[in-house]
Amino acid sequence: MENLGKIDAKEISKIASSLMPPFTRLGKHTEYDWVKLPWKGIYNKVLFMDRVTGATIELAKVEKGATFPEHYHPSVQTLFLVEGRLRSNDTIITPGTFNVIPTGQLHGPFFAEKTSIQYKYFSSVPVYFLKDGSTFIYKEDGTQINAGKLDMKDALILDNLIRV
Repeated sequence: MENLGKIDAKEISKIASSLMPPFTRLGKHTEYDWVKLPWKGIYNKVLFMDRVTGATIELAKVEKGATFPEHYHPSVQTLFLVEGRLRSNDTIITPGTFNVIPTGQLHGPFFAEKTSIQYKYFSSVPVYFLKDGSTFIYKEDGTQINAGKLDMKDALILDNLIRV
C-alpha cells in the first residue's frame, strides 16, 4: 500500500499516452452516412465516443411510420428532438423538446408521425435492453453487437431495472 503514492509523473504520462483518443466525427454531419439500427426505419450517426468512459453523443433518425421499441439503458440518456414529430404513448414530442432518461428507466416506444432527428447523449456505452431481453451494444462507429437475449425477466419488469 505504501507504493501507491509513489507513481512518478513519467509513469502517469506513459499510461495516459497509451490510451486511444475519443472517436470523433467533426464537421458537418451530412458528410457521414446513417448507420442502420436493428429496427426497421431506425438509424444513428455517432458523433463522439470516449473510448475510456464510453460517453457517447449521437444523432438518431426515426423514419416516418417507424417505431423505436420500448427499451432500457444501463446509463443516463438525454434526448433533444431537432426535427420531426414523435409519439410516445399519449405524449407528443415536437422539435425543441429535451428529456433526461435516468439509468435503467423504461422508455418508448417512439412512433414517428414525421421523420425525426434526435440529438442524444449517453453517459456510457449505449446498450439497448428490450423487454424480451434482446440486447444490443454499440461499437464506437454506431454499428451494434447483437448480444442475444439476456435472462433479465425479473429486472426488466421493473420501472427502473437498477432497483433490483
